[in-house]
Parts: sequence; structure tokens; C-alpha cells
Amino acid sequence: MHYTAFFVVLALATAWKLYQLSRAPDSRPLRWLTLCLACAATSMAVPDGRQSIDAALGVGAAKLLIIALTLGMTYCLMVFYLCSADDGPATRCRIRVEGLALLGLTGLLVLDAITVPDHAVLHSSFESADMTIPRVAAFYGCIGLYMLYTLAVSGRRTYRYARISSGPEAAGLWLATAGLLGLGLATGWRTAFVVVRAFGGAVPQWLSIGSGALLVASTPVFVLGVTWPGARSRLAAGRLWLHHRRTYHHLEPLWRLLSSAYPDTVLPHTHGRGPAVHRRYARRVVECRDGLVRISPHLGADGPVPQPLATADLAVRLQRAAAAVRSGHTGPQPGTPLAVPHSSGREAEVQQLVALSRALQALPDGAA
Repeated sequence: MHYTAFFVVLALATAWKLYQLSRAPDSRPLRWLTLCLACAATSMAVPDGRQSIDAALGVGAAKLLIIALTLGMTYCLMVFYLCSADDGPATRCRIRVEGLALLGLTGLLVLDAITVPDHAVLHSSFESADMTIPRVAAFYGCIGLYMLYTLAVSGRRTYRYARISSGPEAAGLWLATAGLLGLGLATGWRTAFVVVRAFGGAVPQWLSIGSGALLVASTPVFVLGVTWPGARSRLAAGRLWLHHRRTYHHLEPLWRLLSSAYPDTVLPHTHGRGPAVHRRYARRVVECRDGLVRISPHLGADGPVPQPLATADLAVRLQRAAAAVRSGHTGPQPGTPLAVPHSSGREAEVQQLVALSRALQALPDGAA
């Protein structure tokens, strides 16, 4: 269950990075981070298709694919930090050299796995492999050493950035640092286990279980760290979207009343950038404010307008004034400020409009 939930989160994070990459295709750091998450998500999806992959490519193919994706994930992560610090010619040259090293290592690992006697690598797992066979120990030892190298480079740079950052970015970087530290410790332990078992020693079961648990726990912490700033901004954007949508509907009674009196205050629909909800919300607020300015001279038809005017009383006067405007009464009256908030700011003004709209809705035929 936890594995499935994490895979879903990882897939969503990858999809979000792909969307960001489509908006900024020239961002090399974003490109490598997206590729890192894609490798991680794919490596988690491979076990479900292990039987099909092994049947098509041979026994152990799925295992080699997972290892290649895992090494590729740590390589892409390291390159992401290298590009973030400096994207000059020297960095690009190092990236190419590191890429060639990864390809060479992957090729050697595949060659070792398929040629070792009795398929001692392909037919076993890390826990059950016979590490006293030198080529088996070399297989797992090289994987551990390469991951330690890439995780050390990535972790050092993440820690450096976390120290000089603040706000949500700092929180995400510290989470990523903790995740990389856990991954590095677990990888270091497992690499040490290879050495111990290669010389015929035995590793206590609790250490093996502990290293595996740390490896499993550190991965989601790291993914949460690298996606935290974006997830936090998306959460804030989602809350704003819901707030604007609710406010848009709450202003419906006031908007209907004013637009029935002054249809020309209704702005034309436009197709601009950004979510349509925000555009409709902003347009409705403007239309309500314009309508109140237009109708304010008609509020004194029943006598002087007291100041301050309660919201419920203002709703009643608005209803009568709108009916008078619709029936053709255009006698000018002194204008008065309407729905003035007690505090300054756009949000306070909008909340005052919402209160007036609710008061109108509470009246008999208040939404007419």
C-alpha cells in the first residue's frame, strides 16, 4: 500500500516537472531533475512487469534495468546540481565525462552479470547473492561505490544551498539533504556488507533490515524535498483558486441585481492567460463596484442615506433603487460611498461586497 502511494506521488511529481519543463524547455537543471524523477518512477514501475520483461529479454533483465535506472537517477541528480551551480563549458565537459563513465560502468555491470558462472548475479538478490565469488562482490561493490560518489556530490551541494536559502526553498532543501544523507548512509552500509560477506563474514540480520528500511524511508523524503517548493506553491494556488471560485458565486445575488439595472456594466468575456476562474472573479468584482457607483445616486429616493449604513439596510435600499432604475426613474440624487470596508485593501473590499450580496440573498426576492 505504501509502495503504491509513493509511486503515485512520484509519478505526479514527474508529471508536474514535465509540465514545468514544457514551459521552460531551455532550463538544463530542470531537464536533469525531471529525468532524475522519471528514472526513479520507472524503476519503481519495473517490478510489476518483471515477469514480462524477463520473458521477453531473459531472466534477470528486469533486475539489470532497475539497476541501470537507479544509477541513471543518481547521475541525473548529480548533473542537476552541477548545472544549477554553473552551466559553463567546464561543467558541460564534466557532464559528458561523467556520462561516459556511467555508460562504461553500466556496460561492465551487464557484461559481468551475464557472464558470471551459474548466473550467480541474475538468479539472486542482494540479500541472497554469494559475495565470496569475486565477480559477484565486484558487481554489487561497484554499484555501491558509484552511488556513494554521486550521492556525496549531490548531498554536499544540497547542504550548501540549504544553508544559504530561506523560506519554502530552504525547507525543501533541508528535506532533500536529509533524504540524501539517509540514502548515502544506507548505501554505505550495504557497500560495507559486500566487503564483509566477500571475506566470508556474516552480517547481522538487524543491520540488513535496518539498512533496507533506511533506504526505503530516505527515498520519499528526498523526493518530497525536491518537489516541496513546487508542491507548496501549487497548494497555495489551489487555495486561491477555490477562494476566488467561492467568492465568484457568493457575489451572484449582488451582481444579478446590479446588472439587471445596468446591463452595460457587464464586461465582455476575454480569453487571457491564467485560469478562467481568476478572470471571472476579477471581472465580477469590477462589475459589482461599477454597478454600485452607478446606482448610488438613487439610494436617497426614500430619504437621506444615514452614515454609516448597515449592510442589511443597504441591501433593502439597493433592491428598491434597482427596481426604480429598471422602471425608468433617473432622477439624480447625491452619490454616497457604498459597501466601504473598515480596513483598506482589495480583500477587505471584496469581503464587504460578499456581505452585501448575502444580505441581498436573505431578503424576499433578494436575488431578483
